[in-house]
Amino acid sequence: MGMLLLIVFLVLAAIGVPIAVSLVLASLACFIAQGELFYAQAIAPRMFGGMGSFELLAIPMFILSGDLLFAGKVSKALVDFAHAFVGHLRGSMAIVTTTACMFFGAVSGSGPATAAAIGAVVAPEMEKDGYPREFTAAVICASGPLGVLIPPSILLVVYGVVTNTSIGALLVAGIGPGVLYAFLLCVYEWYVCKKHGYGVSGTALSMANIAKSFREAIWALFIPVIILGGIYSGMFTPTEAAGVSVIYALLVGMFVLRTLTMKNLFKVFLGSSMTTATIMIIVGAVSVLSWVLTREQIPEMLTEAALTYVSSPLAFMLICNVILLFAGMIENGSACILLLAPLMFPIVQEYNIDPVYFGAIMVANLAIGMMTPPVATTLYVAAKVSDISFTKLIPQVVPFCFVLMVGLGLLLAFPAITMTLPTMLFGGSW
Repeated sequence: MGMLLLIVFLVLAAIGVPIAVSLVLASLACFIAQGELFYAQAIAPRMFGGMGSFELLAIPMFILSGDLLFAGKVSKALVDFAHAFVGHLRGSMAIVTTTACMFFGAVSGSGPATAAAIGAVVAPEMEKDGYPREFTAAVICASGPLGVLIPPSILLVVYGVVTNTSIGALLVAGIGPGVLYAFLLCVYEWYVCKKHGYGVSGTALSMANIAKSFREAIWALFIPVIILGGIYSGMFTPTEAAGVSVIYALLVGMFVLRTLTMKNLFKVFLGSSMTTATIMIIVGAVSVLSWVLTREQIPEMLTEAALTYVSSPLAFMLICNVILLFAGMIENGSACILLLAPLMFPIVQEYNIDPVYFGAIMVANLAIGMMTPPVATTLYVAAKVSDISFTKLIPQVVPFCFVLMVGLGLLLAFPAITMTLPTMLFGGSW
């Protein structure tokens, strides 16, 4: 039954059937093969039940919060803030792009949204400064995925819900990998710009400029403080924190910055609703799949096989990362987590791997998938905002992929990069 499920799903996905429909039809195929078609009547209730978790409310709230801030034009303030810090370096605009994506990731939780928001601001400026359009697009493409690591991260929330892991600890665990990825990208960008003479040394480092840009960006920078501060202090849960972030983003956009109007508010709500609906229908479909997998005892079989043939936790982690790298290339991050986390998590528990650490590694891996074809969401966004063809951009992106893979290797070799902050704030060990 497991092989039938996999084959039907892969065939349907390969011919372009939406993933949620593919999952439900694959489950239905199992019922037909076993002569238990009467179970089909339970599909709709299972889907509805799978979408009914209180914790899942954090997903539409974080999506809406990021969309409100994007529509509220806070990305320009964050770019200026990043420029005040690193504008004096060679290739400063490339480094500014990565730094600004890290800042915007702290308010959006989405890789494509981060790439779109920051890319739209920096692409024209980098072209004026003489950066090749291909390199500009590659920098935007590689920096956008930082949005899924720096909290609030939608992917970490999805993982937390699926595996019943502390969402607060997961959000904090994303900081280390996000900062490491950003640092490695900045080093590589500085090297490339120095080697090819891209850009020039920008404005001198000035505390006055930093203070001025900080005042303009402070409203956006308060978002992660509110979310993490509220969760850590026990003032509210991660789901409640997501709701608070929406109210805050709405008030800032409409009454403080005054960049949000009733006219464009409906468009923001519509866009957020469509994004949420896409994710939630997959959540419901995966609930049906999980029910079928549990009936067939497939997770138990996989766990037994892994413990028999995989020699150590490190070997298991390496195998998982290879699977995730390929999965991230052909499917979006949320779908990968919803599909693979329930299968991998029982083995994670058997090997006593910290679930928070595994979740952060999983998302750090899938972040690389966002920039690798064929389903490379930030690649498409970068190509669009930089006005460059997809085929010209891919060769420029490949070196950035290897840079992030080096970062992934460091996260595997040194768990403390990921786990120091969660351990300090929430306890536990790895």
